[in-house]
Amino acid sequence: MISSPITLIKWIYSVTCTVVLACAAFVTGSAAVAVIWFAVSMTAVTACLLSDDDSILHKISAFILIASPIALVILTGSWWSSIYLTVPAVLLKIGRSGIRVSISVVLAVLSYAWHLKICSPERIDVLKHALLLLGIYLIWALAVYFISFYENKMAELDRAVKLAALDSLNERQLREEIAKKKAVDEANARLRERERISRDIHNSVGHTLSAASVTLDAAQLLIDKDTDTASAKMEQANVRVHEAIDSIRGVVRTLDSDDDTVLIPDYIASLKELISGFIMDTDIKVHDNLDNIREEGKIDISTAAFLSSALKELLTNGVKHGDATVFVVILEIGSANILLKVQDNGRGWGDISYEEKRLKLIDGFGLRKLRDHAKSMGGEMEIDGRDGFVVSIDMPRYVREGKDG
Repeated sequence: MISSPITLIKWIYSVTCTVVLACAAFVTGSAAVAVIWFAVSMTAVTACLLSDDDSILHKISAFILIASPIALVILTGSWWSSIYLTVPAVLLKIGRSGIRVSISVVLAVLSYAWHLKICSPERIDVLKHALLLLGIYLIWALAVYFISFYENKMAELDRAVKLAALDSLNERQLREEIAKKKAVDEANARLRERERISRDIHNSVGHTLSAASVTLDAAQLLIDKDTDTASAKMEQANVRVHEAIDSIRGVVRTLDSDDDTVLIPDYIASLKELISGFIMDTDIKVHDNLDNIREEGKIDISTAAFLSSALKELLTNGVKHGDATVFVVILEIGSANILLKVQDNGRGWGDISYEEKRLKLIDGFGLRKLRDHAKSMGGEMEIDGRDGFVVSIDMPRYVREGKDG
């Protein structure tokens, strides 16, 4: 029942006023009036303290608490009965405290006027009683102000605690969501890295070792017939095996790096190995400008891996589908972009319309895959098949924002 110090103060104040006025009613009136009034008032006080502010019981008890002292004043004609009108103003939460105090004062003045009419006391008694009543009401008003002030502070504190708890809950939920998202992003990043490494090993190391295996098979067949040729083939196979080892070392260096970038000199070296292996396998001429590049920065590993795969695809397609015998590979590295241009002297598409070019891209799975991959990484791919075949791939140097060379 007593849930806070303010509730205890209200209870003590209400009970004190009720007991005092019951005793006064017994002295000046009758025992029956005192007992009935005391029982009714105590019931109403208890109902107010235990009921919710918006309940029917609270409203009924409010009416009883206001009506009972007025009835007591009418029955006894005693001025001090109006003091009990302070009890409803303390207990009830009807309107603001200033309104409750004003109503209480007005009713007290009316009850005192009724006392003057019934009893007709001496002027000196009127003055004494008025001053005493005014002093009691002044003290009571201060008590009401203190109680209201304390209740407001407690309400603000309760709101602040609830808001803090809500903020803490929201912050905890936000941290949990961020942690979950970070875990998912890290897992996806690991999967992408695993796929990229698997693709690089398959495209580079697997291709190189396969070529070395074919060369060794040829050497084995020639070793009894043409020792010099067989020895040359074995030397070629040895070179390809060393290239595979270098490719694996490059993958390991990438794994050990602190970021997802690769040094341009290392990347240029890998392109040279790729072109050298292609020349060794096909005996086709490839001219490039890789020895003229002096850039010392970095590029995104995903951009590097894609351009390497694209170069290998374009060289292979040029021989397979265009019967090309000469290739020109141009690499241009800018501050924000990197351009790969591959040109061959094979059969092109001729002078065709845009729609015909679009249809050929749809039919050509490899070229369409390269173009779509370039777009997904923020790059562009242009194809010119009028005289031979020219493919230009312009890619951002860094795929993700926030990286720097």
